[in-house]
Amino acid sequence: MRWITEAQYAEQMRDVAEPYLSERREAGFDERVQGQPIYYEHYRADAPKGVVVISHGFTESVTKFSESIFYLLQAGYEVWGVDHRGHGRSYRANDNLYVVHADRFSDYVEDLLHLTQNRVKPAAGKLPLYLFCHSMGGCVGVWTLEQAPGLFQKAVLSSPMLGLSFGKIPLPVAHAFATIKAIGEKGKEPLSPVTAFPKESYEESAANSEPRFRWYYAQKLANSRLQTCAASARWGREAIRACRRVTREKEIAKIQIPLLLFQAENDVFVVNAAQDEFAAKAKNCELVKLPGMRHELYMNGDEGLRQYWEKIFAFYEGGC
Repeated sequence: MRWITEAQYAEQMRDVAEPYLSERREAGFDERVQGQPIYYEHYRADAPKGVVVISHGFTESVTKFSESIFYLLQAGYEVWGVDHRGHGRSYRANDNLYVVHADRFSDYVEDLLHLTQNRVKPAAGKLPLYLFCHSMGGCVGVWTLEQAPGLFQKAVLSSPMLGLSFGKIPLPVAHAFATIKAIGEKGKEPLSPVTAFPKESYEESAANSEPRFRWYYAQKLANSRLQTCAASARWGREAIRACRRVTREKEIAKIQIPLLLFQAENDVFVVNAAQDEFAAKAKNCELVKLPGMRHELYMNGDEGLRQYWEKIFAFYEGGC
């Protein structure tokens, strides 16, 4: 395994990871709904033993997982990654590139199912399918597992969005405000106006590694399609409702496959208690709590990141 280290990180990504990835990358668009193209990337492994589908988090893109894909390929896994609608290079229902909008959270699920059933599974043949999800993508992933229980063999949930945090604002108040604001075309607007891409700092970010944070920030500065940074009112309403749906006991009971759930102790974006409750209700879920960590566990320091991926590889390769 060739690891990318924090020392000269950007140079290693440019000179080592990106050439390796570009040789194996195929990009395209999948249209579940005519006129609403969803961008995806497919990476071919040299001798694949399985296929991993990546479901990214809020305001992210498959590009942010370039280092993760580099490791998955080396470990022998083909990878499919998607830019969820309203993100990256995929279809957007609103005109403001900085604002993520979703009419229905279930659209994320249906998009992921369509891509997996119509492109990923036929290409995979007899290879097992695994899911890797982060944050918002974790909510999408859990809903997908509940809706199509036999599609994936195992799933990793990294800081999954099973409950949203609004800081000092109580959830019922946030839901009521978003619901009122979400009525009609006003629902596509953010709760606070966003007319430019704001300057970001590592100190206020969700990352645990400054070089990794700065690398993706540079990608965003270079590509306006990656500069989503705020939620529409309707996205807020739909996300709250989605968290409630996927954590109902009767829905969780539909998931029969092994799950590996990583929790960041210092997460301020999702509710850790909701993850605890989900893990306790799920039939076969291992909960790994990482002390002192912020939300983006796949953007960790070198040693922590190696341990994170070694745990994931052992989980994918272990018995059911």
